[in-house]
Amino acid sequence: MKQIPAMVLALVLLAAAAGAQDKPNFAGAWKLSEPAQPEMFMASRIVVSQDASLLTVVATNEMGEFKTTYNVDGSDGRSPLDLNGMTIDRLTKMAWNDNKLTLTTKSEANGQIIEFKTVMALRPDGAMAVESTFPDFQGGGGPITQKSVYKKS
Repeated sequence: MKQIPAMVLALVLLAAAAGAQDKPNFAGAWKLSEPAQPEMFMASRIVVSQDASLLTVVATNEMGEFKTTYNVDGSDGRSPLDLNGMTIDRLTKMAWNDNKLTLTTKSEANGQIIEFKTVMALRPDGAMAVESTFPDFQGGGGPITQKSVYKKS
């Protein structure tokens, strides 16, 4: 009879361990696979690295290479952006939503807050799905959302 409670305890522990799985690891170099040609602000290449305190994303697009850092603990961080000789101060934040990683950058321009939001997820085939949302800078309409897929390179 004592074996039944031990088996139940083992099953409970196994279920708890399965529920506490590690978050996906996005580290590595990623190359755009879908769409075939990058759209506005879409990176053709992304390099993600992480240490004990920072997640670093280096995105390369038609305008150049852009490095953004995020505090791994989810606290607010700063990641200034140098663009055409001008430095833009950016507030950064990362957050987990189940197994999806949400990266947010906010900056101020002419009294207006500009927010870029990126949600990254690993697909079962190992590719990285990315959904990016940013303001419509040209048309003045609502936010623009782009979906893309990257494969490790």
